[in-house]
Amino acid sequence: DMHYHSGGDGSGVLALSQGVVNVRDIGNEKATLLARKKRIDDGALLGPTIYPILGMDGDGPLSAQGFVRIKSVEEGKRELAIGKEEGHLGVKLYGTINPEWVAPLAEEAHRLGMSAQGHIPAGMRPSEAVAAGYDGINHINFVVMDAMPDDVVKTSNGLNRFFGPGKHAQHIDLDAEPMKGFIETLAAKRIVIDPTLTVYEQSFVPEQGEVAAAALPFLGVVPAQVERQFKSGGLVAPEGYEATRADMRASFLKLVETVRVMHEKGVPIVAGTDGLPSDLIRELELYATAGMTNAEALATATSVAAKVMGVGDRVGSIAAGREADLLLVNGDVSTSLAALRQVDLVMKDGLLMEGAALREAAGYSGLPK
Repeated sequence: DMHYHSGGDGSGVLALSQGVVNVRDIGNEKATLLARKKRIDDGALLGPTIYPILGMDGDGPLSAQGFVRIKSVEEGKRELAIGKEEGHLGVKLYGTINPEWVAPLAEEAHRLGMSAQGHIPAGMRPSEAVAAGYDGINHINFVVMDAMPDDVVKTSNGLNRFFGPGKHAQHIDLDAEPMKGFIETLAAKRIVIDPTLTVYEQSFVPEQGEVAAAALPFLGVVPAQVERQFKSGGLVAPEGYEATRADMRASFLKLVETVRVMHEKGVPIVAGTDGLPSDLIRELELYATAGMTNAEALATATSVAAKVMGVGDRVGSIAAGREADLLLVNGDVSTSLAALRQVDLVMKDGLLMEGAALREAAGYSGLPK
């Protein structure tokens, strides 16, 4: 899972129960995260291998909770050095960062051997962030932000990061500027995108009482309170935001289409959830809807993801000499990505774990549909 935020101790078993054995933690409260990562690495706690990314934001009312907050470039550089020493592999910049700070912070991250990616700071377009040194963009809504109206871009660290694209993405022409040239730049520079399409399917598509597609297979096998949450519906635009359910549904289809065009143009895409580990399978199914073969979709969460993290020579594919992070499912993934939900066995760090036992420990009452 290339867009993961580690939770409590039980979240590790939840991830393993869905066959998720490696995660890119893309921003967290670092002291808690690093302590939990050490326990997992030492074998004291069950959980996926964590590849930590340092979360960094400016200081303001919309700052990301738990991220390191900075008030200057110099302060940011100091935090990058500390983060590198602590073992962070990159930095995630968030929406309240001053756009003028992106280039010097990205340059310093690269000097330290760290990647630079994130949300797009308010007032900045993603093409400008890429020009300033971004190696990756988190979330498909920030990719299409290049074609959003100025007022949306200026307020994209608030609700407009959802309702702006929710209103306007449906009208984007991907074969015209600015998106045509921007996608070509993403491909040429090998900018890594983790679209998290499931976030926007769940936010844009269902009405209250309707269940998003990612959750449907788990009805009847999750605790009642979790199932009630499944039926809470998508986002509803508050007063001052004009996105309707019809707008957001149409815009979600355009977000899927954007992934299709990016994939066809050769933009590196990796699978992440920003939610429940079980959402990862739905993410891959959406990539197949966007035109990927099952093998290509699976690679976004295996070999391609491992290569992006710089560990493709150790994990991410099955070959002699690689670490045996393996998943055995009851079904043929080449014909149905839904078979990934039928976890039979999980192997990680020399441990062979039964899928049924992991699901029971995670609170599932049986196999998903």
